[in-house]
Amino acid sequence: MLHTRRIWTIADVQTEEELAEKLTEHTWCTCSGFRLSGYLFLNDATCPDGAQEYGVIKESTVAQVESITFSWCSYYRALQLICEIVAGRYDGQRYCHLPPARIDRSRRHRCPACN
Repeated sequence: MLHTRRIWTIADVQTEEELAEKLTEHTWCTCSGFRLSGYLFLNDATCPDGAQEYGVIKESTVAQVESITFSWCSYYRALQLICEIVAGRYDGQRYCHLPPARIDRSRRHRCPACN
């Protein structure tokens, strides 16, 4: 993960297709993250209008298993990568560990990027 002090708010998604659409068809605030099947997809972009880079964290180990620039992917390529991730294909990779305190679990999230 590029950002060592960023705190993310997580939205749950239900399917690989839903996540692929969200990550390829929208630009998200830099504190946005998504949860699917035990994985966190955390926005690691340098700015809101920059390339949408996401660190992929396996929740059970809090280890980063991949980093993907979804704004450079087609919907179908993103869907393929997401399916591979939730199938565990990247679980052997370890880039870094994410401290659990960096996930904002409150309903009143406020950060400089959002306010």
